[in-house]
Amino acid sequence: MTGEFTIEQGAQVLAETMPGCVRELGFTVEHLGEGSATLRMRPTAMACREGDIYAGQALAALADTAMCFAIWTDGRGRRPVATVDLHVTFLRGGGQEDLLAKAEIVRSGRTLSFCKVSMVLADSGKDVASAVGTFSLPA
Repeated sequence: MTGEFTIEQGAQVLAETMPGCVRELGFTVEHLGEGSATLRMRPTAMACREGDIYAGQALAALADTAMCFAIWTDGRGRRPVATVDLHVTFLRGGGQEDLLAKAEIVRSGRTLSFCKVSMVLADSGKDVASAVGTFSLPA
């Protein structure tokens, strides 16, 4: 599949092809641009741990998913991607507000793509976490 990756396609991917652990987190696609994607996560029981704090596991899943979506907006459309490396830095607790993951491609080649993402509270704009990832683009 090549070409534009749309918000409608993104919603379908989230609902039908993502693993159950990602589907259960209830991400939504807020924005797709050339080499960028913004996903939203609500502070649900699946995403938060005791004390209504976003769980690190949920943040890592959000970061990984948002970066995959950014890769799919590079004009080559949706295709298989595999996470090679993922580094998440947790900056503060959060869980009272929706979280936005703003991902962008740093560099994308034929076989590898490098991305970064910032995760901020939707209302206050406070940073919660950041991540960088490397993704393989299998043939």
